[in-house]
Amino acid sequence: MTLQKRSIPLDGMRALAIIAIIFYHLMPHVLPGGYLAVNIFFVLTGFFITSSVIEEYGQKGKMAYKRYLARRFHRLFLPLLWMLIAVTAYITLFQRDLLLNLRPWLLSSLGMVNNWWQISVGGSYFEQFYVQSPFMHLWFFSVVSQFYVIWPLIVLLLLALYKDKRIILYTAVGLSLFSALAMAMLYVPGEDASRVYFGTDTRLFSFMIGSALSVVWPLERLDEPVPKQLVRRLTFAGLLSYAVLGVMFSNMLDSQTFTYRGGMYLNSVIIGVAVALTAHPATGISRMMRFKPIQWLGRRSFLLYLWYYPVIALYQAKVVDTSVDPGRHVLIQLVLILSLSETGYQLFEKERWKVPFVQSWRLADTFARMKLSGSRGFTGHLPEKLAAIISFCLLMIALTGFAQAKSGENAAVQQLREQIAASQSKMEEINRDDSARSRAINNIEGLERETVLFAHDADITFIGDSVLLSVADQLVTIFGQAVVEGAVSRQLYQTPAVIADLEKREKLQDTVVVFLGSNGTFTQRQMETFIKEVGTSRNLFFLTTNVPRIWKDSVNEQLALAESNHSNVHILDWNAYSSGHDEWLLEDQVHPNPTGAQQLALFVAEEIYQELNDENGSN
Repeated sequence: MTLQKRSIPLDGMRALAIIAIIFYHLMPHVLPGGYLAVNIFFVLTGFFITSSVIEEYGQKGKMAYKRYLARRFHRLFLPLLWMLIAVTAYITLFQRDLLLNLRPWLLSSLGMVNNWWQISVGGSYFEQFYVQSPFMHLWFFSVVSQFYVIWPLIVLLLLALYKDKRIILYTAVGLSLFSALAMAMLYVPGEDASRVYFGTDTRLFSFMIGSALSVVWPLERLDEPVPKQLVRRLTFAGLLSYAVLGVMFSNMLDSQTFTYRGGMYLNSVIIGVAVALTAHPATGISRMMRFKPIQWLGRRSFLLYLWYYPVIALYQAKVVDTSVDPGRHVLIQLVLILSLSETGYQLFEKERWKVPFVQSWRLADTFARMKLSGSRGFTGHLPEKLAAIISFCLLMIALTGFAQAKSGENAAVQQLREQIAASQSKMEEINRDDSARSRAINNIEGLERETVLFAHDADITFIGDSVLLSVADQLVTIFGQAVVEGAVSRQLYQTPAVIADLEKREKLQDTVVVFLGSNGTFTQRQMETFIKEVGTSRNLFFLTTNVPRIWKDSVNEQLALAESNHSNVHILDWNAYSSGHDEWLLEDQVHPNPTGAQQLALFVAEEIYQELNDENGSN
């Protein structure tokens, strides 16, 4: 049995991985650990590459390295190249604002160093709202490509020197531990994790676990008969490994310290166990993974990964407000992802259509196909000729966009960055020296004197995301005793550690105001956990979100449900209050501009005063 046939059940794992990744990006609150599914691809890559090198070396005493690279990069590079061409052409025609900084994205992706380039420039959360690059996911292809090039050479060298496969096992285990240690040491809690998330060195352990598995669990030995009792045990162990992975995908957050200090390594080890038990043809897991719909997705997982992020990024940039009928928007994006992936699969994997200069980078092949097509006359294979013309036009448009692309920072991004930086600077000054707080009780235009007096002395803690940071300057002017705990891109399910830290520092005050929901929704269970962590003895105020995204209604519905279930929970309906006031908001229709920040701060002060004053009056 060939390696390809033995690996059929593992296509099912690829299907589960791509489903988890797509839904992590579409609905992160449902699968907050879905990003871990990338490790499945890494472990499988290490497993198959090492298996193929060992098998070929064992049969021939050598490996056709150049042919191996050509085969791998033909499968990887051509679909990638034409995705870049198609997306760049689309951007040039329909979303020209995304041409900004396009060149380094394209060049780093084609050069297979996109992950290191993203590390060098630093990922920008701000640009996710304004000029989100549709190529941000290509760090993955760069890491895989670097592994394709380097690891087989190391395996061949080890086999040539030691003539024993066990040296590969020892090397892989050692490198995996070194890589995990590097991730743990380089990760700084509370700071951006891009360096350890994108780094080839800090993600190497997943590949190495797959490589080690290929030595201790070789596919060619799995055809041997297995006692029924052992089959049942293996099946149970396989089900257990998938259950543990499900728990991880549902609960392991990308903001947790544990994730980068052992969590990802543990996840990859469990994936390795799942791979071993799925690969064994006798187990129930192996039979389950042969289910045809799962196999269909698994065989297309590479193309699905290639297209999912451009579709999501471009769709959400084009359709600014996806909050109305969110289910329809999710469905449209899924249909687009599947359609483009299937087109790529038929074009590059199956070569269903022979299109000149698309399916080969060799000019000789291109001219041969064009000559053959021309010999059939104009009407002969007309669809192929039309496809060739369309492809050529896409290439010309993409090259035009590449030539026109400029470098720099989006003006709206810069405005938001400066606004948040000013607020953070003031908060840092207050945190260093509490005397920097305003002691004088000044009149504030737009607020009654009673509200000003109340707000100045109120013990309030604000917890939130970049929306909170953009208005923090105005809040601390009104709320003289305020504690502001904000972080860019924060979500509600990431806050337990924040609450614990505030409690430890005695900064969690009697009233807590929450600015969360701009970056994603949350479940009722996550909300209940948050309320429990804060404590029912405290007054909790939640700001409704006005984010024009799929999750807006879900966020606001969860807030309304929490208010109805808990007497200490109150709603500050900023979504309704700001409706019709686009002049208060920046271009993203989420973050307030300086005028909007002032309006938001006044609104919060007035609403909290009215609510707490009414409560005190009734008591």
